[in-house]
Amino acid sequence: FPTLGAAMRSGVPPARRLDRDELVRRNRSLQAALSGSLAGEGRERGMGLFKVASLAFQRGASDATAYIAAFVHVFGNEAALVHLPELIALCPDAPKQADLGRAFDVFRAERLAERGAAVERSAAGVG
Repeated sequence: FPTLGAAMRSGVPPARRLDRDELVRRNRSLQAALSGSLAGEGRERGMGLFKVASLAFQRGASDATAYIAAFVHVFGNEAALVHLPELIALCPDAPKQADLGRAFDVFRAERLAERGAAVERSAAGVG
């Protein structure tokens, strides 16, 4: 998650909190993977859009569905399927983490349904 300070102040029970060093390591790894998934000149703009969307979600200015839509807009469906579970795990706010988890479950189910429909069309020789 782009900001780490809230993780240490959050109301998440201690058993759910990550060790600060582990949190920093995983956050940096996620940031590097996300940045690496963006092409050259679009990297800075994409990461900027991601940070704006993350702050809006953290501050309550957008909901989980809008946040995931913004993530997909920047990184694409495949990157979302790969990286959102880690981003959700790193979310320091338990209610927001739960909201993201539910929104991601819907997003993932929709993508799986789309893939299934594409396979069926392909098997039937359609489009």
